[in-house]
Amino acid sequence: MILLASGFWLSRRRTMVAFALQLMACLAAGFLIAALHTQMGPTNLLTRTLYSTNISGTIIALEPRGNRLRATIAPTAIDGLDRDTFDWKVRLSFLGDSDLAIGDQISVRARLFALRPPSVPGDPDFARNLYFSNIGATGFAFGRQFEVSRNEEQNKISYLWQYFEVLRQEISRKIDDGMRPPEAGIAKALIIGERGDVWPEIAEDLRKSGLAHLLAISGLHMGLLCGTVFFLIRFGLAAVPPIALRYPIKKWAAIGAMVAGLVYLGLSGATVPTQRAYVMLFVVWVALLLDRRAISLRLVGVAAVIVLALRPDAVLGASFQLSFAAVGALVAFYDGPGRRWLDGQGTRPWFERALVYLAGLVITGVIVTAVTAPIIGYHFGRISALGVVANLFAIPVMAFWVMPLIVAALALMPFGFEEPVLWLMRPGLTILLDTASGLGNVEWGLWYVAGLDAAAMSCAMLALTWCVIWRNRVMIIPVIPVLMIAVIFQINHRSPDILISGDTESWAVFDRDQQVLHIPEKLSSFQKSLWMARFGMRPENESRQVQACADDPCRVVFGGDGAKTIVIANTLTNPFYACRNADIVVDLKSDLPTKQCRASGADIQVDDDVLWWQGGVTLDSDHRDHPVVSVRKHVGAWPWIVIGGRIAP
Repeated sequence: MILLASGFWLSRRRTMVAFALQLMACLAAGFLIAALHTQMGPTNLLTRTLYSTNISGTIIALEPRGNRLRATIAPTAIDGLDRDTFDWKVRLSFLGDSDLAIGDQISVRARLFALRPPSVPGDPDFARNLYFSNIGATGFAFGRQFEVSRNEEQNKISYLWQYFEVLRQEISRKIDDGMRPPEAGIAKALIIGERGDVWPEIAEDLRKSGLAHLLAISGLHMGLLCGTVFFLIRFGLAAVPPIALRYPIKKWAAIGAMVAGLVYLGLSGATVPTQRAYVMLFVVWVALLLDRRAISLRLVGVAAVIVLALRPDAVLGASFQLSFAAVGALVAFYDGPGRRWLDGQGTRPWFERALVYLAGLVITGVIVTAVTAPIIGYHFGRISALGVVANLFAIPVMAFWVMPLIVAALALMPFGFEEPVLWLMRPGLTILLDTASGLGNVEWGLWYVAGLDAAAMSCAMLALTWCVIWRNRVMIIPVIPVLMIAVIFQINHRSPDILISGDTESWAVFDRDQQVLHIPEKLSSFQKSLWMARFGMRPENESRQVQACADDPCRVVFGGDGAKTIVIANTLTNPFYACRNADIVVDLKSDLPTKQCRASGADIQVDDDVLWWQGGVTLDSDHRDHPVVSVRKHVGAWPWIVIGGRIAP
């Protein structure tokens, strides 16, 4: 990075050379920051299951999750581990009615698990986010086998973020007192970022209708709340002529909005999307204070640099990609063609301004849907075609009804007068739920996609970013080869048709010709939904497209004209017979005689030895050179990947 930065400085008068060196220096800086964060992560992660252990420590975070309560504990002692061997936190699941509070000293009997790698290559890597959150183990408490030490000295909150956690719990209680489900769950998600009380069917309707972004506090919520505070402060000060004529009330309102956003950041749990949104708005307010242009692509760039400097792993998540793709595209539009379109709006009659506002909502929805659809399809396997229509109803309700009442409720809660405001907020939340339910039930409004290639998506996002930055017809020319490369990658991409999980319990075989997914009878509902989305299958078609096998061993014939046979068993009593009568043999719980099995006719074998040391695998039955890809090979030797009781060096 230093060499490239020096080269940039020396060649700064030669535009193209300096530009190329600057790009490479920024790329090197990004890799350097990522490497530093990785090295600064927790060490000596738990590599084995502690089936019953005592954990002592301090509760630093609480998060209700339906009928469970999830607690993050900073441990001081874990039976079976030396104190010097762990520098990480523990996340435990408790019964939902457990009497716990932030700052409590707790001693609990629990079962601890190592961070779990992806089930198979291509599945979400939840361990990565836990690692960068300094969490080294997860587990659950045994019933009510815990003791809590609570006294005045121990419950003095000495850290600001712990104080906010206490406030979040109190706000959650007041929402429960003033509002009934399911609106109460939505209110908690909007105010304190707690989604555990949102009913699963409602969450599914929101996802189908393209309104799932309402549940995650991000730019929309932060912008509406800070904008409401900014407007109210400036409006109130403008009503007092001696102040309005002598002082910079616009800057005062910006400072008030900045403080309100900081409070909202703490109340919402300071999740990564919320932090990112606050960074963006913070740059806006600073620009207003300095009398500079606030809304520009520089804002997006500065926010991205700050976020990635703090959490470089965020770039791999859907949240970061969706936020910056949407914001970048919108800023590029409204800073260019949209600015000319909106000029002179203040001189138009009210009905023309209303029409322009509605047209702006439609255009905004179309732009956001277009740029985020590929990202949503890649990460979640489905795209909502009715998102534009749903947001046309939802955004005005959020902007002019729900969010101003959230500001009022938060302002009145310290005085105990929040109940009338919550009562007024409930019909607005009901409209949001009814919109999601009505549009979510439209079958053609949700498109299921599968088989998007990661390299093709990366090239497409690079091309989009380039176009957004330059906004020049001539500068689009360099993008054409990148798009052609993306098309080539996508054409040559082939998804595996067999998935074998590293837990030695779960598997799936997809018959492309019959469009049928074969799974074991006891496959968990979560894993089933994940794999159905991976193969682009609709949940409502489960009864005719998913076949559960109750036999052990299970024999599946797939592949149409060039049919192949796979045998999957927990333990094969006669592996030689299976190898003679199948093309692919999988033994989940014991080892196979590999050489003899191959000599008997089985081209591909996967056994307990592979699953234990390499993790889950995917198989492409038509790929002759490298048919089997393991998690270890696909993900790499990262410090959060624990497979076979060890972390690869």
